[in-house]
Amino acid sequence: IQQFWVVFFLFFMTGIAIVIYLNQTPLQPRERDYAYAGSFYAFSMWCGLGIAAIYELLGNWLGKKMEKRMAGIIAGAVGLVPAVAVPAQMVSQTWDDHDRSDRYVCRDFGLNYLETIPHNGVIYTNGDNDTFPLWYNEDTEGNRTDVRVCNLSYLQTDWYIDQMKRPAYSGENQSSPLPISWKRYQYTAGKHEMVDVNPEVGGGMTIKDIVCQLMAEDPAMAKRLWGDNPFELKDAIQHFVLHEYEGLSADELEQVKSIPVCLPSDTLYVTVDKEAVRRSGMMLMGDSIPDQMVISLKGQGRVQKNFMMMLEMIAQTNFSRPLYMSTTVGASNFGNLWRHFIQEGMAWRISPYVFDENVQSRGVVHSVIDTEKAYDNMMNKYHYGNLKQRDLYLDETTMRMCYTHRRWFANLITSLVKEGQYDKALKALEKCETEIPAYNVPHSTDGASLDLADAYIACNQAEKGVQILEQVEQRLKEYVTWYLSLNNTYFANSYIDCHRNIYILASIQETYNKLSQSQAKKAADYGKKAQKMDNELQSLYTTFVSRCDNAGIPLQ
Repeated sequence: IQQFWVVFFLFFMTGIAIVIYLNQTPLQPRERDYAYAGSFYAFSMWCGLGIAAIYELLGNWLGKKMEKRMAGIIAGAVGLVPAVAVPAQMVSQTWDDHDRSDRYVCRDFGLNYLETIPHNGVIYTNGDNDTFPLWYNEDTEGNRTDVRVCNLSYLQTDWYIDQMKRPAYSGENQSSPLPISWKRYQYTAGKHEMVDVNPEVGGGMTIKDIVCQLMAEDPAMAKRLWGDNPFELKDAIQHFVLHEYEGLSADELEQVKSIPVCLPSDTLYVTVDKEAVRRSGMMLMGDSIPDQMVISLKGQGRVQKNFMMMLEMIAQTNFSRPLYMSTTVGASNFGNLWRHFIQEGMAWRISPYVFDENVQSRGVVHSVIDTEKAYDNMMNKYHYGNLKQRDLYLDETTMRMCYTHRRWFANLITSLVKEGQYDKALKALEKCETEIPAYNVPHSTDGASLDLADAYIACNQAEKGVQILEQVEQRLKEYVTWYLSLNNTYFANSYIDCHRNIYILASIQETYNKLSQSQAKKAADYGKKAQKMDNELQSLYTTFVSRCDNAGIPLQ
Protein backbone atom coordinates (compact mmCIF):
# COMPACT_ATOMS: atom_id res chain seq x y z
CA ILE A 1 0.00 0.00 0.00
CA GLN A 2 2.95 2.31 0.65
CA GLN A 3 4.12 1.88 -2.96
CA PHE A 4 0.62 2.76 -4.19
CA TRP A 5 0.66 6.09 -2.36
CA VAL A 6 4.08 6.94 -3.76
CA VAL A 7 2.86 6.45 -7.33
CA PHE A 8 -0.49 8.11 -6.58
CA PHE A 9 1.11 11.30 -5.30
CA LEU A 10 3.43 11.36 -8.32
CA PHE A 11 0.28 11.11 -10.47
CA PHE A 12 -1.65 13.71 -8.48
CA MET A 13 1.07 16.33 -7.99
CA THR A 14 2.29 16.24 -11.61
CA GLY A 15 -1.22 16.12 -13.09
CA ILE A 16 -4.37 17.22 -11.29
CA ALA A 17 -2.50 19.52 -8.89
CA ILE A 18 -0.84 21.33 -11.80
CA VAL A 19 -4.24 21.78 -13.49
CA ILE A 20 -5.64 23.35 -10.30
CA TYR A 21 -2.54 25.46 -9.62
CA LEU A 22 -2.08 26.87 -13.14
CA ASN A 23 -5.81 27.29 -13.82
CA GLN A 24 -5.00 27.74 -17.51
CA THR A 25 -7.32 29.85 -19.62
CA PRO A 26 -8.87 28.45 -22.83
CA LEU A 27 -7.38 29.10 -26.27
CA GLN A 28 -3.78 28.25 -25.40
CA PRO A 29 -1.36 28.70 -28.36
CA ARG A 30 -0.64 24.98 -28.33
CA GLU A 31 -1.54 21.75 -26.52
CA ARG A 32 -0.11 21.78 -23.00
CA ASP A 33 -0.08 18.04 -22.40
CA TYR A 34 3.71 18.12 -22.01
CA ALA A 35 3.17 19.95 -18.70
CA TYR A 36 1.59 16.80 -17.29
CA ALA A 37 4.21 14.31 -18.50
CA GLY A 38 4.99 13.18 -14.93
CA SER A 39 1.40 12.04 -14.39
CA PHE A 40 1.56 10.10 -17.67
CA TYR A 41 4.59 8.22 -16.33
CA ALA A 42 2.71 7.36 -13.14
CA PHE A 43 -0.34 6.21 -15.10
CA SER A 44 1.92 4.03 -17.26
CA MET A 45 3.26 2.40 -14.11
CA TRP A 46 -0.32 1.54 -13.13
CA CYS A 47 -0.92 0.12 -16.62
CA GLY A 48 2.12 -2.09 -16.22
CA LEU A 49 1.09 -3.15 -12.74
CA GLY A 50 -2.39 -3.91 -14.08
CA ILE A 51 -0.94 -6.34 -16.64
CA ALA A 52 1.10 -7.96 -13.88
CA ALA A 53 -2.04 -8.22 -11.72
CA ILE A 54 -3.95 -9.91 -14.57
CA TYR A 55 -1.13 -12.41 -14.93
CA GLU A 56 -0.97 -13.13 -11.19
CA LEU A 57 -4.71 -13.38 -10.51
CA LEU A 58 -5.43 -15.47 -13.60
CA GLY A 59 -2.39 -17.68 -12.95
CA ASN A 60 -3.47 -18.39 -9.35
CA TRP A 61 -7.03 -19.16 -10.40
CA LEU A 62 -6.01 -21.44 -13.27
CA GLY A 63 -3.35 -23.06 -11.07
CA LYS A 64 -6.10 -24.65 -9.00
CA LYS A 65 -7.61 -26.25 -12.10
CA MET A 66 -4.56 -27.37 -14.09
CA GLU A 67 -0.85 -27.83 -14.02
CA LYS A 68 0.96 -24.69 -12.82
CA ARG A 69 3.26 -24.39 -15.86
CA MET A 70 0.33 -24.44 -18.28
CA ALA A 71 -1.63 -22.03 -16.08
CA GLY A 72 1.31 -19.59 -16.20
CA ILE A 73 1.52 -19.83 -20.01
CA ILE A 74 -2.20 -19.17 -20.44
CA ALA A 75 -2.17 -16.30 -17.93
CA GLY A 76 0.85 -14.77 -19.68
CA ALA A 77 -0.83 -15.06 -23.08
CA VAL A 78 -4.03 -13.42 -21.77
CA GLY A 79 -2.03 -10.62 -20.13
CA LEU A 80 -0.10 -10.09 -23.34
CA VAL A 81 -3.29 -9.31 -25.29
CA PRO A 82 -4.07 -5.93 -23.64
CA ALA A 83 -0.34 -5.21 -23.30
CA VAL A 84 -0.05 -5.33 -27.10
CA ALA A 85 -3.58 -4.35 -28.14
CA VAL A 86 -3.77 -1.04 -26.25
CA PRO A 87 -0.52 0.44 -27.65
CA ALA A 88 -1.36 -1.00 -31.08
CA GLN A 89 -4.76 0.73 -30.98
CA MET A 90 -3.15 4.02 -29.99
CA VAL A 91 -0.58 3.77 -32.79
CA SER A 92 -3.22 2.85 -35.39
CA GLN A 93 -5.34 5.88 -34.49
CA THR A 94 -2.68 8.54 -33.88
CA TRP A 95 0.34 7.63 -36.01
CA ASP A 96 -0.83 9.57 -39.05
CA ASP A 97 -1.23 12.85 -37.15
CA HIS A 98 2.15 12.55 -35.45
CA ASP A 99 4.15 11.39 -38.48
CA ARG A 100 6.64 14.07 -39.51
CA SER A 101 8.64 11.94 -41.93
CA ASP A 102 9.67 13.68 -45.19
CA ARG A 103 8.55 17.02 -43.77
CA TYR A 104 11.24 19.70 -43.51
CA VAL A 105 9.06 22.75 -43.08
CA CYS A 106 10.51 23.85 -39.74
CA ARG A 107 14.11 23.72 -40.97
CA ASP A 108 13.43 25.29 -44.37
CA PHE A 109 11.13 28.05 -43.19
CA GLY A 110 13.68 28.98 -40.52
CA LEU A 111 16.36 29.18 -43.20
CA ASN A 112 14.08 31.35 -45.35
CA TYR A 113 14.09 34.03 -42.67
CA LEU A 114 17.89 33.96 -42.59
CA GLU A 115 18.23 33.99 -46.38
CA THR A 116 16.22 37.21 -46.48
CA ILE A 117 18.89 39.07 -44.51
CA PRO A 118 22.08 40.46 -46.13
CA HIS A 119 25.50 39.60 -44.73
CA ASN A 120 25.98 40.56 -41.07
CA GLY A 121 22.40 41.81 -40.83
CA VAL A 122 20.09 41.66 -37.81
CA ILE A 123 16.61 40.16 -37.70
CA TYR A 124 14.26 40.89 -34.81
CA THR A 125 12.03 37.97 -33.88
CA ASN A 126 9.60 37.43 -31.03
CA GLY A 127 7.92 34.03 -30.80
CA ASP A 128 9.00 30.39 -30.78
CA ASN A 129 8.22 29.71 -34.44
CA ASP A 130 10.28 32.59 -35.83
CA THR A 131 13.21 32.11 -33.42
CA PHE A 132 14.03 28.48 -32.65
CA PRO A 133 14.11 27.27 -36.28
CA LEU A 134 16.57 30.08 -37.03
CA TRP A 135 18.79 29.12 -34.09
CA TYR A 136 18.65 25.48 -35.20
CA ASN A 137 19.85 26.43 -38.69
CA GLU A 138 22.73 28.47 -37.30
CA ASP A 139 23.77 26.31 -34.34
CA THR A 140 23.20 22.82 -35.75
CA GLU A 141 23.55 23.09 -39.51
CA GLY A 142 25.88 26.10 -39.60
CA ASN A 143 23.64 28.04 -42.00
CA ARG A 144 23.95 31.84 -42.22
CA THR A 145 25.75 32.28 -38.91
CA ASP A 146 26.59 35.85 -39.99
CA VAL A 147 22.98 36.87 -39.35
CA ARG A 148 22.24 37.94 -35.78
CA VAL A 149 18.88 36.67 -34.53
CA CYS A 150 17.63 39.06 -31.85
CA ASN A 151 14.58 37.90 -29.91
CA LEU A 152 12.55 40.84 -28.62
CA SER A 153 11.02 38.83 -25.77
CA TYR A 154 14.51 38.21 -24.37
CA LEU A 155 15.81 41.68 -25.21
CA GLN A 156 14.17 42.96 -22.03
CA THR A 157 16.68 41.03 -19.91
CA ASP A 158 20.22 42.04 -18.98
CA TRP A 159 21.75 38.60 -19.60
CA TYR A 160 20.44 38.55 -23.17
CA ILE A 161 21.65 42.09 -23.89
CA ASP A 162 25.05 40.88 -22.63
CA GLN A 163 24.94 38.14 -25.26
CA MET A 164 23.92 40.55 -28.00
CA LYS A 165 26.91 42.78 -27.21
CA ARG A 166 29.30 39.90 -27.85
CA PRO A 167 30.27 38.42 -31.24
CA ALA A 168 28.68 35.11 -32.19
CA TYR A 169 30.35 32.22 -34.03
CA SER A 170 33.76 32.61 -35.62
CA GLY A 171 35.55 32.96 -38.92
CA GLU A 172 34.34 34.85 -41.96
CA ASN A 173 30.71 34.07 -41.05
CA GLN A 174 31.00 35.56 -37.58
CA SER A 175 28.12 37.75 -36.45
CA SER A 176 29.35 41.09 -35.13
CA PRO A 177 28.20 42.40 -31.73
CA LEU A 178 25.03 44.43 -31.83
CA PRO A 179 25.66 48.20 -31.66
CA ILE A 180 24.45 48.82 -28.11
CA SER A 181 26.52 51.51 -26.36
CA TRP A 182 24.77 51.26 -22.98
CA LYS A 183 26.92 50.24 -20.02
CA ARG A 184 25.78 47.22 -18.08
CA TYR A 185 24.55 49.13 -15.04
CA GLN A 186 22.26 51.09 -17.35
CA TYR A 187 20.32 48.04 -18.54
CA THR A 188 20.64 45.65 -15.61
CA ALA A 189 17.40 44.24 -14.17
CA GLY A 190 15.25 47.01 -12.74
CA LYS A 191 16.92 49.80 -14.75
CA HIS A 192 15.05 51.48 -17.61
CA GLU A 193 12.45 48.74 -17.73
CA MET A 194 9.95 51.35 -18.94
CA VAL A 195 10.73 54.79 -20.38
CA ASP A 196 8.06 57.49 -20.56
CA VAL A 197 7.51 59.32 -23.84
CA ASN A 198 7.24 63.11 -23.44
CA PRO A 199 5.66 62.99 -19.97
CA GLU A 200 3.84 65.90 -18.34
CA VAL A 201 5.80 67.57 -15.55
CA GLY A 202 3.15 69.87 -14.10
CA GLY A 203 1.11 72.86 -15.11
CA GLY A 204 0.12 71.14 -18.35
CA MET A 205 3.73 71.37 -19.55
CA THR A 206 5.49 68.42 -21.11
CA ILE A 207 9.22 67.77 -21.35
CA LYS A 208 9.09 68.79 -25.01
CA ASP A 209 7.46 72.11 -24.04
CA ILE A 210 10.23 72.82 -21.56
CA VAL A 211 12.97 71.95 -24.05
CA CYS A 212 11.40 74.08 -26.79
CA GLN A 213 10.91 76.96 -24.38
CA LEU A 214 14.58 76.93 -23.35
CA MET A 215 15.66 76.66 -27.00
CA ALA A 216 13.62 79.79 -27.75
CA GLU A 217 14.67 81.80 -24.69
CA ASP A 218 18.32 80.75 -24.32
CA PRO A 219 19.48 78.77 -27.38
CA ALA A 220 23.12 78.85 -26.23
CA MET A 221 22.24 77.15 -22.93
CA ALA A 222 19.99 74.64 -24.69
CA LYS A 223 22.83 73.76 -27.07
CA ARG A 224 25.25 73.43 -24.16
CA LEU A 225 22.88 71.04 -22.39
CA TRP A 226 21.50 68.97 -25.25
CA GLY A 227 23.50 69.70 -28.38
CA ASP A 228 22.29 71.07 -31.70
CA ASN A 229 19.07 69.04 -31.75
CA PRO A 230 17.70 67.62 -28.47
CA PHE A 231 15.30 65.48 -30.49
CA GLU A 232 18.06 63.70 -32.45
CA LEU A 233 17.55 60.07 -31.42
CA LYS A 234 21.13 59.39 -30.34
CA ASP A 235 21.32 62.59 -28.29
CA ALA A 236 17.83 62.08 -26.83
CA ILE A 237 18.83 58.64 -25.53
CA GLN A 238 22.17 59.88 -24.19
CA HIS A 239 20.85 62.96 -22.41
CA PHE A 240 17.26 62.25 -21.43
CA VAL A 241 17.30 58.46 -20.90
CA LEU A 242 20.84 57.75 -19.70
CA HIS A 243 21.52 61.23 -18.25
CA GLU A 244 25.03 61.32 -19.69
CA TYR A 245 26.45 64.84 -19.97
CA GLU A 246 29.90 66.29 -20.53
CA GLY A 247 31.42 69.66 -19.60
CA LEU A 248 28.61 70.86 -17.35
CA SER A 249 29.05 72.60 -14.02
CA ALA A 250 27.80 70.97 -10.83
CA ASP A 251 24.75 73.26 -10.76
CA GLU A 252 23.93 72.57 -14.40
CA LEU A 253 24.37 68.85 -13.88
CA GLU A 254 22.03 68.90 -10.90
CA GLN A 255 19.49 70.85 -12.93
CA VAL A 256 19.40 68.51 -15.91
CA LYS A 257 19.40 65.38 -13.75
CA SER A 258 16.21 66.61 -12.11
CA ILE A 259 14.50 65.95 -15.44
CA PRO A 260 12.77 62.54 -15.27
CA VAL A 261 14.13 59.67 -17.35
CA CYS A 262 12.17 59.88 -20.59
CA LEU A 263 12.22 60.38 -24.33
CA PRO A 264 11.74 64.14 -24.77
CA SER A 265 9.23 64.01 -27.63
CA ASP A 266 6.88 61.66 -29.43
CA THR A 267 8.72 62.54 -32.64
CA LEU A 268 12.46 61.82 -32.83
CA TYR A 269 14.93 62.11 -35.69
CA VAL A 270 17.93 60.30 -37.11
CA THR A 271 20.17 62.34 -39.39
CA VAL A 272 20.54 59.83 -42.21
CA ASP A 273 23.95 58.65 -43.44
CA LYS A 274 23.01 58.70 -47.13
CA GLU A 275 26.14 56.90 -48.28
CA ALA A 276 25.38 54.07 -45.87
CA VAL A 277 21.86 53.86 -47.30
CA ARG A 278 23.24 53.62 -50.83
CA ARG A 279 25.74 50.94 -49.82
CA SER A 280 23.06 48.94 -48.01
CA GLY A 281 21.34 47.86 -51.22
CA MET A 282 17.89 48.77 -49.95
CA MET A 283 15.21 49.88 -52.41
CA LEU A 284 15.51 53.62 -53.02
CA MET A 285 12.48 55.76 -53.73
CA GLY A 286 13.57 57.46 -56.91
CA ASP A 287 16.90 59.28 -56.57
CA SER A 288 16.12 60.86 -53.22
CA ILE A 289 17.12 59.80 -49.73
CA PRO A 290 15.57 61.74 -46.84
CA ASP A 291 17.85 63.93 -44.74
CA GLN A 292 16.20 62.62 -41.61
CA MET A 293 14.40 59.49 -40.51
CA VAL A 294 11.31 60.70 -38.65
CA ILE A 295 10.42 58.22 -35.91
CA SER A 296 6.90 58.66 -34.57
CA LEU A 297 6.11 57.48 -31.05
CA LYS A 298 2.56 58.85 -31.12
CA GLY A 299 0.18 56.68 -29.14
CA GLN A 300 3.05 55.21 -27.10
CA GLY A 301 2.89 56.74 -23.64
CA ARG A 302 5.88 54.69 -22.60
CA VAL A 303 8.16 52.12 -24.20
CA GLN A 304 9.76 48.99 -22.82
CA LYS A 305 13.45 48.23 -22.60
CA ASN A 306 13.43 46.00 -25.69
CA PHE A 307 11.97 48.83 -27.78
CA MET A 308 14.60 51.19 -26.36
CA MET A 309 17.27 48.72 -27.49
CA MET A 310 15.82 48.78 -31.02
CA LEU A 311 15.90 52.58 -31.03
CA GLU A 312 19.49 52.46 -29.74
CA MET A 313 20.52 50.15 -32.60
CA ILE A 314 18.80 52.34 -35.20
CA ALA A 315 20.63 55.38 -33.81
CA GLN A 316 24.01 53.66 -33.61
CA THR A 317 23.99 51.86 -36.96
CA ASN A 318 22.47 54.70 -39.01
CA PHE A 319 21.84 52.16 -41.79
CA SER A 320 25.45 50.95 -41.91
CA ARG A 321 24.15 47.54 -40.78
CA PRO A 322 20.87 46.10 -42.12
CA LEU A 323 18.09 45.85 -39.52
CA TYR A 324 15.07 43.67 -40.27
CA MET A 325 11.82 42.74 -38.54
CA SER A 326 10.36 39.27 -38.94
CA THR A 327 6.96 39.49 -40.64
CA THR A 328 5.52 37.23 -37.94
CA VAL A 329 6.33 39.63 -35.08
CA GLY A 330 3.15 41.09 -33.59
CA ALA A 331 2.49 44.77 -34.26
CA SER A 332 2.51 45.60 -30.54
CA ASN A 333 6.26 44.93 -30.48
CA PHE A 334 7.41 47.55 -32.96
CA GLY A 335 5.20 50.58 -32.31
CA ASN A 336 5.03 52.85 -35.35
CA LEU A 337 8.20 51.54 -36.99
CA TRP A 338 5.94 49.79 -39.53
CA ARG A 339 5.75 53.13 -41.33
CA HIS A 340 9.39 52.55 -42.38
CA PHE A 341 9.09 48.90 -43.47
CA ILE A 342 10.00 47.51 -46.87
CA GLN A 343 9.08 43.86 -47.37
CA GLU A 344 11.74 41.69 -48.98
CA GLY A 345 10.19 38.29 -48.34
CA MET A 346 9.88 36.83 -44.84
CA ALA A 347 11.21 40.01 -43.25
CA TRP A 348 10.71 43.77 -43.37
CA ARG A 349 13.75 45.98 -43.77
CA ILE A 350 13.76 49.08 -41.55
CA SER A 351 14.39 52.05 -43.84
CA PRO A 352 14.71 55.83 -43.38
CA TYR A 353 11.65 56.42 -45.56
CA VAL A 354 8.11 56.96 -44.32
CA PHE A 355 5.76 55.12 -46.68
CA ASP A 356 2.22 56.47 -46.93
CA GLU A 357 1.28 53.19 -48.64
CA ASN A 358 2.08 51.21 -45.48
CA VAL A 359 -1.00 50.46 -43.40
CA GLN A 360 -1.68 48.59 -40.20
CA SER A 361 -5.12 47.10 -39.64
CA ARG A 362 -6.04 44.91 -36.68
CA GLY A 363 -2.41 44.23 -35.94
CA VAL A 364 -1.62 43.19 -39.53
CA VAL A 365 0.89 45.28 -41.47
CA HIS A 366 0.73 45.71 -45.24
CA SER A 367 3.90 47.39 -46.46
CA VAL A 368 5.50 48.35 -49.74
CA ILE A 369 7.44 45.49 -51.26
CA ASP A 370 10.81 45.43 -52.96
CA THR A 371 9.67 43.21 -55.81
CA GLU A 372 13.19 42.64 -57.12
CA LYS A 373 14.58 41.30 -53.85
CA ALA A 374 11.40 39.51 -52.82
CA TYR A 375 11.21 37.79 -56.23
CA ASP A 376 14.83 36.65 -56.00
CA ASN A 377 14.33 35.38 -52.45
CA MET A 378 11.08 33.52 -53.04
CA MET A 379 11.99 32.12 -56.46
CA ASN A 380 15.68 31.29 -56.00
CA LYS A 381 16.73 31.28 -52.34
CA TYR A 382 13.80 29.94 -50.36
CA HIS A 383 13.01 26.28 -49.69
CA TYR A 384 9.55 24.98 -48.93
CA GLY A 385 9.98 21.92 -46.72
CA ASN A 386 9.05 19.30 -49.31
CA LEU A 387 5.43 20.48 -49.27
CA LYS A 388 4.99 19.21 -52.83
CA GLN A 389 5.04 15.57 -51.60
CA ARG A 390 1.50 14.24 -51.46
CA ASP A 391 -0.15 13.04 -48.23
CA LEU A 392 2.29 15.00 -46.07
CA TYR A 393 0.94 15.53 -42.57
CA LEU A 394 0.69 19.22 -41.65
CA ASP A 395 -0.40 20.14 -38.15
CA GLU A 396 -2.22 23.38 -37.38
CA THR A 397 0.91 25.39 -36.54
CA THR A 398 2.76 24.20 -39.63
CA MET A 399 -0.28 24.92 -41.80
CA ARG A 400 -0.34 28.46 -40.43
CA MET A 401 3.27 29.00 -41.53
CA CYS A 402 2.43 27.56 -44.96
CA TYR A 403 -0.38 30.09 -45.30
CA THR A 404 2.06 32.83 -44.27
CA HIS A 405 4.40 31.86 -47.11
CA ARG A 406 1.51 31.72 -49.59
CA ARG A 407 0.32 35.14 -48.36
CA TRP A 408 3.74 36.69 -48.99
CA PHE A 409 3.77 35.06 -52.43
CA ALA A 410 0.41 36.74 -53.05
CA ASN A 411 1.83 40.11 -51.91
CA LEU A 412 4.73 39.76 -54.32
CA ILE A 413 2.52 38.64 -57.21
CA THR A 414 -0.02 41.43 -56.65
CA SER A 415 2.80 44.00 -56.63
CA LEU A 416 4.27 42.53 -59.83
CA VAL A 417 0.87 42.80 -61.52
CA LYS A 418 0.55 46.44 -60.42
CA GLU A 419 3.99 47.11 -61.89
CA GLY A 420 2.95 45.47 -65.16
CA GLN A 421 5.49 42.63 -64.79
CA TYR A 422 3.05 39.95 -65.92
CA ASP A 423 5.68 37.41 -67.00
CA LYS A 424 7.30 37.47 -63.58
CA ALA A 425 3.89 37.35 -61.92
CA LEU A 426 2.99 34.18 -63.85
CA LYS A 427 6.28 32.53 -62.96
CA ALA A 428 5.72 33.37 -59.31
CA LEU A 429 2.17 31.99 -59.48
CA GLU A 430 3.45 28.73 -60.95
CA LYS A 431 6.18 28.55 -58.29
CA CYS A 432 3.63 29.11 -55.54
CA GLU A 433 1.28 26.44 -56.88
CA THR A 434 4.17 23.97 -57.28
CA GLU A 435 5.86 24.52 -53.92
CA ILE A 436 2.73 25.09 -51.80
CA PRO A 437 0.19 22.89 -53.62
CA ALA A 438 -3.51 22.92 -52.81
CA TYR A 439 -3.58 19.15 -52.20
CA ASN A 440 -1.52 19.70 -49.03
CA VAL A 441 -2.32 23.34 -48.23
CA PRO A 442 -5.96 23.90 -49.23
CA HIS A 443 -6.88 27.23 -50.75
CA SER A 444 -8.68 29.44 -48.27
CA THR A 445 -9.11 33.08 -47.35
CA ASP A 446 -6.37 32.68 -44.68
CA GLY A 447 -3.66 32.35 -47.31
CA ALA A 448 -4.66 35.18 -49.66
CA SER A 449 -5.88 32.65 -52.24
CA LEU A 450 -8.36 35.15 -53.67
CA ASP A 451 -5.43 37.46 -54.45
CA LEU A 452 -3.80 34.60 -56.36
CA ALA A 453 -7.02 34.05 -58.30
CA ASP A 454 -7.24 37.76 -59.16
CA ALA A 455 -3.61 37.68 -60.31
CA TYR A 456 -4.27 34.72 -62.63
CA ILE A 457 -7.22 36.58 -64.11
CA ALA A 458 -5.12 39.74 -64.56
CA CYS A 459 -2.49 37.62 -66.36
CA ASN A 460 -5.15 36.28 -68.79
CA GLN A 461 -5.24 32.87 -67.10
CA ALA A 462 -8.88 33.05 -66.04
CA GLU A 463 -9.44 29.29 -65.91
CA LYS A 464 -6.65 28.79 -63.37
CA GLY A 465 -8.03 31.66 -61.33
CA VAL A 466 -11.51 30.11 -61.41
CA GLN A 467 -10.12 26.80 -60.13
CA ILE A 468 -8.93 28.61 -57.01
CA LEU A 469 -12.23 30.49 -56.69
CA GLU A 470 -14.16 27.21 -56.80
CA GLN A 471 -12.06 25.68 -54.03
CA VAL A 472 -12.44 28.73 -51.80
CA GLU A 473 -16.16 28.94 -52.58
CA GLN A 474 -16.71 25.31 -51.61
CA ARG A 475 -14.84 25.78 -48.33
CA LEU A 476 -16.78 28.94 -47.47
CA LYS A 477 -20.14 27.34 -48.22
CA GLU A 478 -19.32 24.43 -45.94
CA TYR A 479 -18.48 26.82 -43.12
CA VAL A 480 -21.59 28.96 -43.65
CA THR A 481 -23.83 25.88 -43.74
CA TRP A 482 -22.26 24.67 -40.51
CA TYR A 483 -22.62 28.05 -38.78
CA LEU A 484 -26.28 28.23 -39.75
CA SER A 485 -26.89 24.74 -38.30
CA LEU A 486 -25.72 25.74 -34.80
CA ASN A 487 -28.11 26.40 -31.95
CA ASN A 488 -28.76 30.01 -30.95
CA THR A 489 -26.07 30.13 -28.25
CA TYR A 490 -23.29 28.84 -30.47
CA PHE A 491 -24.53 30.85 -33.45
CA ALA A 492 -24.37 34.06 -31.40
CA ASN A 493 -20.68 33.37 -30.80
CA SER A 494 -19.91 32.79 -34.47
CA TYR A 495 -22.32 34.96 -36.45
CA ILE A 496 -19.57 37.50 -37.25
CA ASP A 497 -17.51 34.78 -38.95
CA CYS A 498 -20.61 33.58 -40.75
CA HIS A 499 -21.40 37.08 -42.00
CA ARG A 500 -17.81 37.60 -43.14
CA ASN A 501 -17.86 34.35 -45.11
CA ILE A 502 -21.11 35.36 -46.83
CA TYR A 503 -19.51 38.69 -47.68
CA ILE A 504 -16.47 36.94 -49.21
CA LEU A 505 -18.81 34.67 -51.21
CA ALA A 506 -20.44 37.84 -52.54
CA SER A 507 -17.03 39.14 -53.64
CA ILE A 508 -16.41 35.86 -55.49
CA GLN A 509 -19.78 36.23 -57.17
CA GLU A 510 -18.79 39.75 -58.23
CA THR A 511 -15.58 38.36 -59.75
CA TYR A 512 -17.69 35.96 -61.85
CA ASN A 513 -19.83 38.93 -62.90
CA LYS A 514 -16.75 40.79 -64.14
CA LEU A 515 -15.49 37.69 -65.97
CA SER A 516 -18.85 37.33 -67.72
CA GLN A 517 -18.40 40.82 -69.17
CA SER A 518 -14.78 40.22 -70.19
CA GLN A 519 -13.17 38.65 -73.25
CA ALA A 520 -12.62 35.34 -71.42
CA LYS A 521 -13.33 32.20 -73.43
CA LYS A 522 -15.99 30.99 -71.02
CA ALA A 523 -17.58 34.36 -70.35
CA ALA A 524 -21.10 32.96 -70.88
CA ASP A 525 -20.47 30.13 -68.40
CA TYR A 526 -19.16 32.62 -65.87
CA GLY A 527 -22.33 34.64 -66.28
CA LYS A 528 -24.44 31.59 -65.47
CA LYS A 529 -22.24 30.86 -62.49
CA ALA A 530 -22.66 34.43 -61.24
CA GLN A 531 -26.46 34.16 -61.50
CA LYS A 532 -26.48 30.80 -59.70
CA MET A 533 -24.32 32.20 -56.90
CA ASP A 534 -26.56 35.24 -56.63
CA ASN A 535 -29.59 33.00 -56.00
CA GLU A 536 -27.64 30.93 -53.45
CA LEU A 537 -26.41 34.05 -51.65
CA GLN A 538 -29.91 35.47 -51.37
CA SER A 539 -31.05 32.21 -49.79
CA LEU A 540 -28.06 32.06 -47.43
CA TYR A 541 -28.45 35.67 -46.37
CA THR A 542 -32.20 35.27 -45.76
CA THR A 543 -31.43 32.29 -43.52
CA PHE A 544 -28.65 34.26 -41.81
CA VAL A 545 -30.99 37.19 -41.03
CA SER A 546 -33.62 34.78 -39.70
CA ARG A 547 -31.06 33.05 -37.44
CA CYS A 548 -29.89 36.43 -36.14
CA ASP A 549 -33.50 37.37 -35.29
CA ASN A 550 -34.01 34.07 -33.46
CA ALA A 551 -30.75 34.52 -31.51
CA GLY A 552 -31.61 38.14 -30.62
CA ILE A 553 -28.68 39.58 -32.58
CA PRO A 554 -29.27 43.10 -33.92
CA LEU A 555 -27.95 43.64 -37.44
CA GLN A 556 -26.51 47.02 -38.35
